[in-house]
Amino acid sequence: MKRIDLTKEHHSLSEVLTFAKSEAVLIHSPSGEDFVLESADEFDREVAALGASEKFASFLDARSKETEGVPLRKVRQKRGM
Repeated sequence: MKRIDLTKEHHSLSEVLTFAKSEAVLIHSPSGEDFVLESADEFDREVAALGASEKFASFLDARSKETEGVPLRKVRQKRGM
């Protein structure tokens, strides 16, 4: 992981993005906060999209409130096992 301390050196956004193409970058900001920047793959983009989806959040909320399960016997019956 490459470390960039913005309190000690200046890098353009373009430079930082170039670093992030090959490895994750830990950025220490002048305000004292740390950030990690790395390239995103298809899975990362899908996770971000689902995280921003109100419909998916509503679905998860409804599923978390379900109290009844399906007995394994019924699943096997339904699948003809």
